[in-house]
Amino acid sequence: MNELAIIVFGILAGLAIYQTLQVLNLVSLFHSPSPEPVQDESLPKAAIVLSLRGADPFLTNCIHALLNQNYPHYKVHIVIDSEEDPAWEIVNDTILRSQATHIQVKPLTFRYDTCSLKCSALIQAISQLDNSYDVVALLDADVVAHPDWLRELVAPLADKQIGATTGNRWYIPQIGKWGTLVRYVWNAPAVTFMYIYQCPWGGSMALKLSVLRKAQLLEIWKQGVSVDSPIHKALREIGLKVKFVPSVMMSNREECNFAQCLRFITRQLLVARLYNPNWAVIASAVLINTLALLMIPPMLVIALITSNFYTAILIAGGAVSYILGIALLLMLEEQSVRRVLRARGEPTESFSVVMMAKVLLAIPLTQLVYAVTTIAAIFVQSVEWRGITYQIKDAWNIRLTKYYPYQQSNKSLDTKISL
Repeated sequence: MNELAIIVFGILAGLAIYQTLQVLNLVSLFHSPSPEPVQDESLPKAAIVLSLRGADPFLTNCIHALLNQNYPHYKVHIVIDSEEDPAWEIVNDTILRSQATHIQVKPLTFRYDTCSLKCSALIQAISQLDNSYDVVALLDADVVAHPDWLRELVAPLADKQIGATTGNRWYIPQIGKWGTLVRYVWNAPAVTFMYIYQCPWGGSMALKLSVLRKAQLLEIWKQGVSVDSPIHKALREIGLKVKFVPSVMMSNREECNFAQCLRFITRQLLVARLYNPNWAVIASAVLINTLALLMIPPMLVIALITSNFYTAILIAGGAVSYILGIALLLMLEEQSVRRVLRARGEPTESFSVVMMAKVLLAIPLTQLVYAVTTIAAIFVQSVEWRGITYQIKDAWNIRLTKYYPYQQSNKSLDTKISL
């Protein structure tokens, strides 16, 4: 029994040490000196492209933020799934109230059945840009961009070795739904992984238009279900890098229930299975780590029944240490992100004692969810996103099975519930 306990905690300790090193690497970037301010005349003309299907809870705030960027020459291009979509009225009302002229709104006119609707929307918007644009910035509808968001994304592209810049999302639980907490705990190591392996996040990123065309991303998107996942490989093949920009980490304060959380994580892992060359390593680490955790309760029971109290203390202490260690890493990332949010004036309320206790409980729960969704992602052959189902045979064999306009749910648009 002692030997088995040592093996189990050796596995957990090894994975925890590896994760610690990666988190510390990321945290150090958050605390690095801010770059020198960029003068307006050095910034190229940019297009912000936003695709919409359904009205996200903070859509009005999202549009308002895009119209008020601290950037000299840019235009917002929005492609909405259809004029029947609930987002259509919200977007146009917001534009009317602001009297903005640097924005263009169009319905999606051609839907490829070989890729996601988001890919179709981005292909439509970007293919219509003229040569006066040098940069394309992408974001998701759940992002409320701070005034310097576009400036901070575009500035590093002056480096000829950088083809794309990216931030990431950081979930901030508000009322502590279990689905929200699991998504929050799961997302933290995902952010670290994406930084280490230069995986861009399409919810907050920018690319040089010339690079986008050279990498043939529009053609790649015509066959895929993900916008951001193929970008790193496409840029690497032409000798360019993806640069992570800490100041464009974007907070997400939406809540989700447990079923929504499971669907979200499964969808993210499916994309990883399809496009990430490290998928086998990711899946193996998740399943081995979960198996080690699952062995702890029966080992503890056996140790207590056989009066092997030394082993029982070893097992219980190791399990608690593992959970507290993961919590510490989570806190380090949390404080680093909050530092960025405070610098731009966003609220960063401290977690209550109850919320912190629930986060601790959510850590082992998240590991179980991670294993279940990893297995689901291995076998799933279709994915549903906002009412549309995509059949997936492999990474480049996608079929949109049936299209229909987005149907508004009964939830109020001003809620904080994810679509």
